[in-house]
Amino acid sequence: MGTNRSRFLISIGVILTFSLITIWSTVPNLFFYQLTFLLVGLIIMYYFSKLDLGLVLGLSTPLYILSIILLLLTLLLGENVRGSTRWLNLGLFPLQTSELVKLFLIFFYANYISNKKPIFTFALLALMPFLLILKQPDLGSALVLLVIPLVIYLSSRFKLKTLLILLASTLVIIPLGLKFAKPYQLARVESFLNPYADTAGRGYNVIQSIISIGSGRFMGKGVSLGTQSHLSFLPERHTDFIFASFVEEFGFLGSLLVLASFFFLLQTMLENAEKLKDQGLYLVQMAIFTLFAFQTFVNIGMNLGLMPVTGITLPLFSYGGSSLISTLAIIGIQLKLLDSTGS
Repeated sequence: MGTNRSRFLISIGVILTFSLITIWSTVPNLFFYQLTFLLVGLIIMYYFSKLDLGLVLGLSTPLYILSIILLLLTLLLGENVRGSTRWLNLGLFPLQTSELVKLFLIFFYANYISNKKPIFTFALLALMPFLLILKQPDLGSALVLLVIPLVIYLSSRFKLKTLLILLASTLVIIPLGLKFAKPYQLARVESFLNPYADTAGRGYNVIQSIISIGSGRFMGKGVSLGTQSHLSFLPERHTDFIFASFVEEFGFLGSLLVLASFFFLLQTMLENAEKLKDQGLYLVQMAIFTLFAFQTFVNIGMNLGLMPVTGITLPLFSYGGSSLISTLAIIGIQLKLLDSTGS
């Protein structure tokens, strides 16, 4: 077993362990559900690590069609929970179809671009699942499925270092777009930049998250001793804002360990991308990196008040069966990609 692979699996173990402890601490009634999802996910991860990725790339068109069908079925037959229709009831558990679709579309986008097909058609095909998920509505997942095809396309045109510089430059250019924003759009940005302008409304979640993180200080309050999460001041304490719940109980030291684990996952993915010679597999690797990087940065940034609240969960950490199983399946694919380069 390669050194990178060993450290990669250790990092996964660290993240999953702290996730389970935080869920057990904050929502103990959901702990065994998450543990069951984890065990199922690990089995799926193992089998996905044995897949012939070339064969899966060849089946990417049927996977795209299946993705569209699943999203349409969700809108037509899905369960409406708090105003959102994101789940199909399968009897044993509700399936959040957008999580499964992310996995399928990684292969479709990578295969399409690696075969140098028309970019206009690619844009239309990428727009369809984005709009269907936006209709649910699920802004977080929709944004993920907007960023992934964009990065896959850019990855096929630029070297990795050039791509990273281009993406960083985009972050500098975005603020200039505020000059052309409409009044209601500026109001949303203002609420994000200054949550204290509406402490009981739009700013409430972020304010409570920042308080939770700050109250953890250096060593944390200890397992089950977090006041913000246990007294229900912190909303979505086991999903969108689970990182704040974790830091409240494990402090700055705990957050460093988890952040270091996420950093190593992303570093391993980027290093492996540079070793891959096959264009299709290289684009699959970049898609996986993008999914993890985007969701990790946005969720943690959201918890710190540095990013707008979009409902994006923290990979491998937030509570959710569909999300955890889908993410572990993608980790299985990542392990296969590491094997293909001997990492």
